[in-house]
Amino acid sequence: MAVNNMNSNMGDKEDEELSKLLERKARELAKAVGNEPVELSADNFDDFVRSRKVVVVDFWAPWCAPCFLLEPILKALAKEMPCVGFGRLNTQEWPDVAAKYDVMSLPTVIIFKDGEPADFVVGAVPKKIIADKIRRVLNEN
Repeated sequence: MAVNNMNSNMGDKEDEELSKLLERKARELAKAVGNEPVELSADNFDDFVRSRKVVVVDFWAPWCAPCFLLEPILKALAKEMPCVGFGRLNTQEWPDVAAKYDVMSLPTVIIFKDGEPADFVVGAVPKKIIADKIRRVLNEN
C-alpha cells in the first residue's frame, strides 16, 4: 500500500510539472500567433522586410492624427493574417528610412514581397482596401 501511495504522489508531481510546462508552451504559442506589429528602426528594418515572404510596414509619426486611425486596422489585419509580417516605422525618428522609400505623406503603408516594395497605400483608408492589396500581393507568383 505504501508503494502505491508513493507512486500516486510522484504521479501528482509529474502531472503538476507537465501542466505547468504545457501552460508555459501555450502562452509562448499564443504570443507567437498574436502577430503584433513590430516597432521598426534603421537597425532592424532591412532584416524585418526580408523576414517573411510578405511584410506590411506602416510609416507613421506621433503628430499624424490619421496614422492613429490606421493603427487598430493594421493590428486587426496582423491577427487575421499570421503569415504576413507587420511593422511600424516612426518617420520622425527614422526619416532616412522613410526617404529611402520615397514616403512623402503619412500614413503610408508599403507592402513588401521578398524584401522589395510590391504595393502601397497612402492615407487612412478602410480595412478592406488594405486587406485586398495584401491578398493580391500574397497571390502573385
